[in-house]
Formats: sequence, structure tokens, C-alpha cells
Amino acid sequence: MSENKMYDVVVIGGGVAGLSGAMALGRSRRSVLVIDAGEPRNAPADHAHNYLGREGVPPLQLLEDGRAEVAAYGVEVLTDRVVGLSGAADAFLVTTAGGRRYVARRVLVTGGVVDELPDVPGLAERWGVDVLHCPYCHGWEVRDQPLAVLATSPMAARQGLLFSQLSDDVVMVVHDGVELPDEEVEKLGAIGVRFAHGTPQEVVVEDDALVGLRLADGSMLERQAIVVASRPHVRADYLGPLGIEPQPFEMAGTVLGTVIAVEPTGATAVPGVFAAGNATDISMTLMASAAHGNRVGAWINAELASADATAAVTALRDGFFERPAWEERYSGDRVWSGRVNVQLAAEAPRLKPGRALDIGCGEGGDAIWLAQQGWEVTAVDFAEAALARTAEHAREAGVGDRVDTRQVDVRAFEPAGETWDLVTSHFFHLPDGGMPGVVRRLAAAVAPGGTLLVVGHAPSDLHTGLRHGHHSFMHTADQLVPALPEDFVVEACESRPRTQAHPETGEEIAIADTVLVARRPA
Repeated sequence: MSENKMYDVVVIGGGVAGLSGAMALGRSRRSVLVIDAGEPRNAPADHAHNYLGREGVPPLQLLEDGRAEVAAYGVEVLTDRVVGLSGAADAFLVTTAGGRRYVARRVLVTGGVVDELPDVPGLAERWGVDVLHCPYCHGWEVRDQPLAVLATSPMAARQGLLFSQLSDDVVMVVHDGVELPDEEVEKLGAIGVRFAHGTPQEVVVEDDALVGLRLADGSMLERQAIVVASRPHVRADYLGPLGIEPQPFEMAGTVLGTVIAVEPTGATAVPGVFAAGNATDISMTLMASAAHGNRVGAWINAELASADATAAVTALRDGFFERPAWEERYSGDRVWSGRVNVQLAAEAPRLKPGRALDIGCGEGGDAIWLAQQGWEVTAVDFAEAALARTAEHAREAGVGDRVDTRQVDVRAFEPAGETWDLVTSHFFHLPDGGMPGVVRRLAAAVAPGGTLLVVGHAPSDLHTGLRHGHHSFMHTADQLVPALPEDFVVEACESRPRTQAHPETGEEIAIADTVLVARRPA
């Protein structure tokens, strides 16, 4: 049993649809594994046609060339058969008959199509040689030859019509129980198509060459090629446990085979599982199947790109706003300068020292400065490592007895009646408009006659390269004002310009702080 190696996409089926999908994905730098059982549907045919740029190429040669081409983009191809598929998007487990297991974020199904032929002795043995089905795939090669079209369903009239363009000697052999529409019979008769009735007895071959059909009455209809509509079926039992079952493919009320139902993107009913090619539409020619595989591969890549970006947003937000990232950050080298923030130094001197609440205290720079100015400070942060540093730095500064630390997540902070004369928050940000809720909580902690000071990075700073994240992380001061109680008096609501040295170049960069100062009446 192999290791459960992880791929972005596992492609099941290595025909032209599967390889074309793998090409689109490989060229987009996706990790791709193609698993192919080595049973291409068109293997009996000597040549493939209507494939622009490769007209007349042997089908197996086309696939060999395709494998070499996708390998140049890092796509791996494995000869094996998929027998199991479980799990869900981003964690599908693909199991093979050879005992291998692979994990895939997405799965593309393109194989498993098998042609069911009418039960006429000798017919299956000549399939792909001189028993044909598609005027576009093989019609030119039998032009001007005597042809028999086996009418096994009312839809056979279409084959008779199309092959009559290629030969003046076409006989429709209508099987027992089949009735062709009168209108179609009239059309075919008008263009010279003849009819024979009754299921033929056998396909007659001599010296590995087709002689013709022995008809129901025992007579011999000499023909050089036989045309028959197969009934393609998708054999993908491994999809059943996921709830994907082949669906009937119908035209004009006649069931012509089975397919996997998909959306225009190739998506099946199960998120993360896609399908392409003849597995989804039995009428596709070789080139159409390749084009469909390429298109669906591109859709899968787009879905993965979106998922990767969403994951990056989550990681970024977790890094900015969740406790584990800050615990790690404060467990390494010193993060901040230890100096007081500019706007606190500008606003606090006009206030009478009392009790102060410092939100998101970090390593204690603001809390220690306030204590040195005579304030009794409650320094809060949700990271234990930050509180430990604040307490240590306060002791080193000789104000340890004036700084009390508390572990608090301000997003769930409830003052429970406790108040402070100054509540200050510097550069605390939340995404998606979360800051007004925090301001509402902080305002509840302001004592009568006390002051609320909230300072943030201005959204305009994003262009400087000094700030990281997204504009939704930032706020302007006026966006916070509605969160204040009605009796609060706004003393400052502005964007204050200043400069800051670039951490790498030392160049002074023009930035701005959003500043909200509000006072609660005594």
C-alpha cells in the first residue's frame, strides 16, 4: 500500500479529455495525477480524424504524445484502475486496484465509457475496423463504399441521412421491434436509401475481411462497412458511494446511453468532483472531448485558486486577530520599540491622572508611560506572553506596583460596572466593520467625566507599504462615532498626519492616524 500522497487534482481516465484537463491544470502549476486503466474507448480504431493538427494520427500514438506533453508540466501518469473514491472536497481518498491510495483536493472523471453493441454475432469483433458509428470520425474513410446502417432505434434515421452524404449505396437494416418515423423514411427514400427489415443473423467475415450481413431471411447483403449506433455507458461504480449515479442520455425520447450529469463547469452534484468528455455527453467527438477536458480543467483551477485565496485570507486574519499567532509573536524577539504612542502622549497630559485601561497592551509601552505619569493602569491583552512582557518591563521601569495586567479578549469584554478615567486603545483593528462593537464596549467602561481615546491606522496608509492586510481591517474615526452613547461629547474625530521611518530604508514616510477622543459627562 502506497503513501497517501496529496495532489491538487486526481484525473481518472487518461484519454484526450483527461489529458487535456491535466494539461490546463499542469500549466497552472497544479500537482496532478492521471490514473488510467489503459483501455481507451477508441483503441480498436487505426486512425483518429477531425482532430485539427493531428489528422489521421493513430489513437494510441495521440495518447502517448499527450502523456509526454503533460509530463513536461509536472503531471504524473499512473497505469492502474480506480476502484474507490471517498471523502470530500480537499480530502478525497482515491483507491486503485493496485492497492495505491492518493489524497486529492479535487477529482476529474473522464474515463469509464464502454460501448454496448447490438447482439448480432460477429459485430463486436469488427468494432472500430469496419463496424463504425460516427460519420465525422470514420465517414470519409468509407466514402463511395456499399454501407449498411443498423437501425436499432428510431434515431438511426439520422445516421442513414448523414452517411448517405458519403455513399450512394446505403441500406437501412431495420431491427425487429423498431419503427422509424414515417417522415424520416420518406426523406431517406427520396435521397436513394434502401431498406431491409428484420434483425440480421450475423456479420459475415472471410479472410479477416468484411463480406456483409446475413439478413433475417437468410440472404446475404454484401457490404464493405456497417454503421451502428452503440449505447455508450459510464462504468464508474466507485462514484456510487458518493451519490453519483449514471443518468440516461436521451435524444428525441430515445435513451442512447448513460452519462454523468454535470453543470456547465463540469461540476457534478458532489462538490469537488468534476467530469468531462464522453462521460458527460456521448455525442462528443474526439476533439470536442479534448476541448471539454481543457475547459473543465480550467474551471477546476479557477475553483482551487479561489479556495487558495480564501485560505490565505483566513490565515492572514488568524495571524492578525487570533490569540495563537500573538502568543507566538510575543514569545520571540521584542516586537515594539517600548516608546509611548504618539497620540497618547499628545492627549494624556491634559488629563488628571487617575485609573487608566490600556487595551491591547502588547509589551507595555503605553501602560508603563502612563504609570510614569502618575496613572494606575490596568493593562489588558489576550496573549499571556504579552502580559508577561508588560509585567516584566513595568518592574524593570520601577512602576510594577502601578501596572496591573489582565488577560482579556476585548471582543468579548464586559466591564461589569467597573470604570476607568481613561480608556485607551491604540492600533487595535478588526475586520469586516468589527471596531464599532469594540468601541461600544469600551465606552461602557469610561467613568463619569472620563475620556475614551481610540487610535487606529488610517485606511490611506495602505499605499505606503507600511501596513498589511486589507482596507476592511482599517477604519476612519467617523465610522466609530455612531457606537458612542448619546451623552458622550466628541472632542476629536479626525485623521492626524505624521511621519514614520520606513523599517528597512529609514526614509520618513507620510502617514496618518485616525483619532477619536470622546468624553463622558460627569
